[in-house]
Amino acid sequence: MFKNITLEIGLKPFKETTPQYIHTVCEKMFTQWRPLLKDRQYISIMIWASDGSEILDYTGDIDKSFEWCCYIGTANKELVGDMPPETSLHERKQFYMENPPVMTYRILKNIISELKSVGKTFYPESTIRVGATFDIGPEFAVSDFKYNRHREVCKGSGCDSLGFIDATALLKGDNYPYAAFPNGVPENTPMGTLLGAQADIYLKDMGFDYIWLSNGMGFCYEPWNSYGKIYDENQFYPEKLDKTKENIFLFWKLFREKCKDFPIETRGTNFSVGIDYACDGVPLHDIYSANLNITPPPNSPWAAINDDIGIEMLGQLTRNCNLPQNDYMFRFYLHDMWWLNSPWYDRYESNPYDIYIPMSLSRIDENGNTSAPSLFNILSVDNSMGDMPDCCVNEVIPHILKAEKDVPDEAAPLVLLYPMREYTTSHSEKMLHEMYFGDTFLKNALNSGFPLCSVVSTDNFLKHNLETYSKSILIFPASFDNAEVKEKLYEYGKNGGKLIAYGSSDELDKLNIKCTKIDIAKDISQFFDGIKAFGYEINFIKPNSEIPLPAMTIHKNNNAFMFNVYNRSNTVESRFKFPLGAPILNGYDTEIINGYSTYRFPRSVHSECRVFIKQENGVVRSREQIPTNRKYRRKIEISGLKNAEVCLFAEKYCIDKADIATLEYPDSTPVLCENWEVVSDSENGTYLRIKNVSGKIYLCMPFKDRM
Repeated sequence: MFKNITLEIGLKPFKETTPQYIHTVCEKMFTQWRPLLKDRQYISIMIWASDGSEILDYTGDIDKSFEWCCYIGTANKELVGDMPPETSLHERKQFYMENPPVMTYRILKNIISELKSVGKTFYPESTIRVGATFDIGPEFAVSDFKYNRHREVCKGSGCDSLGFIDATALLKGDNYPYAAFPNGVPENTPMGTLLGAQADIYLKDMGFDYIWLSNGMGFCYEPWNSYGKIYDENQFYPEKLDKTKENIFLFWKLFREKCKDFPIETRGTNFSVGIDYACDGVPLHDIYSANLNITPPPNSPWAAINDDIGIEMLGQLTRNCNLPQNDYMFRFYLHDMWWLNSPWYDRYESNPYDIYIPMSLSRIDENGNTSAPSLFNILSVDNSMGDMPDCCVNEVIPHILKAEKDVPDEAAPLVLLYPMREYTTSHSEKMLHEMYFGDTFLKNALNSGFPLCSVVSTDNFLKHNLETYSKSILIFPASFDNAEVKEKLYEYGKNGGKLIAYGSSDELDKLNIKCTKIDIAKDISQFFDGIKAFGYEINFIKPNSEIPLPAMTIHKNNNAFMFNVYNRSNTVESRFKFPLGAPILNGYDTEIINGYSTYRFPRSVHSECRVFIKQENGVVRSREQIPTNRKYRRKIEISGLKNAEVCLFAEKYCIDKADIATLEYPDSTPVLCENWEVVSDSENGTYLRIKNVSGKIYLCMPFKDRM
């Protein structure tokens, strides 16, 4: 499924810059990640050499040295007095090693060349790409350009109050000998013009294949705050939209005028489409539609950094409902090169929830097909000390490969219908309010266990037969300007379609569509009440109100319901009852209480569910068993049944050809049960159903040649 794997790396592993040492580092990296890299169409290496100032400072002299990412801590933060080593890295930067090597452009060019050579040797059938990076902030490397020579381009108060580059800024004239401007930049040169011109020369000279614009570059100037030029946390300023959008789009136009051919990959902001537009006027639809040869922004790292997995999920969904091309990205935060942390260990505690949950998110394309990310980035393969520990690689690769195998292949039970185009072309103050607070409400729901994980844009929705959504509940904002979409929703609701609308009470009152209505001024529990009306009941029992709730998704893969859970507290009990009964996760024991299956999940869950039962109480288990015969390739045991009705979902290849059996002992020969049936219905799909059964039964899936 992944057609491109990107390994992000700094220069810290190159602790010596001799050809042999460079070769050894490259060889180690390509060897470590072989299980993930083999058989890929593209393998990319993205180099965090500096902070992008090395691009802006490039004069054409490849023997000139440049500032690089050789620090831990905020590189541009000045030291105050004689601070001890234990002082926070936000205050006390320091070298990652004694006497780090001097880096020149020629050394960097040699590293790029060696990466391509070694990569091609290891993976001759893959295209090997190497990318450069540009960041807007003060964290990574000392920047004379940003924080001395052109301080005027750094706006806002982000990251230790030093500010970020504003992509729309105009430069003061100078006499620095840039490669693209040997006599200096003229007064009022746009940032997009300088960066594009410098990047075009630098990328060609160094042998790079593409550029990555990080931390919101080209989208807004302060990507970490949920306020900006359009919203100041007190009121919205729609009158500023036109100029703000024009300036942002002008950056892309000017950059592309100077740097025409190199593909652009983007990091984006930390927020969703609606929040970005309402705060900063980010014209995402215009950017996507302008044929800029860009990859859309991936999920943000905020699940790791501040535990806000909800905004990570919502950002991923809303940015990718429409695309500038068919591919989009999932990015996993493995190591941090700059802040002395390796999230796999010290943020995730070796739990893979931030692999499985983002990989469970999907979009429904213009053809009605469900697609997951086809591009995968790892930030990063080296840690803050320039080491590449084998243990970390070996621990995460199996989860990445399993998440790739189990990606969504049809619409999820809950699908978000999102008006990305309508939102990012709106000028209404009321609409700004709706999109900002509506997205914030959704984000909070996702952080509190609401299992939304599939999205479709309004534009694509209009192209679909509504049977695409027959197994799903469609969730949509009440306020957006598209009469054709609302007419289709009206007809769908009138004919029994499952619909939930959310928004302000004013907008909900205007909505002439048969649906459940959720007022975003009230509690997010309304969402759970809303899906309960359609047969999905999810409840959480916790010791006290301070205990945080889990985040989860439920997606479909190979006719199974896949549960993905980030359980913030193991003291929380999760209870489920779905239209066909209580879900029984494979590999789990569950106590049935009043018809609900109950779980106290571990920190991270990725589990297949093919079993639903209607039973009042008891302890039920679903577990894998050895087939022990030539007819069946897979056998799942369901035990603890008490006069139950059981619905079983076989894999797609044998969706109506599987069997329900008991076992004949002592030889474990399957004996087919009586009185079971194959059921196909529009709301649940195809499954096997047996009633009034007690004890143990087995879902037996045959080999293809024995069906």
